[in-house]
Amino acid sequence: MVDYSVVFHIDEDDDSRVLLLISNVRNLMVDLESVRIEVVAYSMGVNVLRRNSEYSGDIAELMDQGVRFCACSNTLRASGMDGDDLLEGVDVVSSGVGHIVRRQTEGWAYIRP
Repeated sequence: MVDYSVVFHIDEDDDSRVLLLISNVRNLMVDLESVRIEVVAYSMGVNVLRRNSEYSGDIAELMDQGVRFCACSNTLRASGMDGDDLLEGVDVVSSGVGHIVRRQTEGWAYIRP
């Protein structure tokens, strides 16, 4: 049973912001034994989830630990990208902002590092 559900938001590909996100997710997984985590990327944040991203190893490691990563379809379309440009295992959602709103309505905690 999951005791906590948390959705993180990333809309930048700035190194300090991405490293803070990765650190926050890892720390939360240590602190809370039973937590479900999703990371929603849109705007420049989608670059973090690209196959050639310098963070691909960290992202893959977190996915292996059960973290779900979602990319915004609107951002992909506007950037001329598609799901094939993303790391294997990244889910595409119709709208990053819409997905976050839905999760908050469902009672998920929202974090923007």
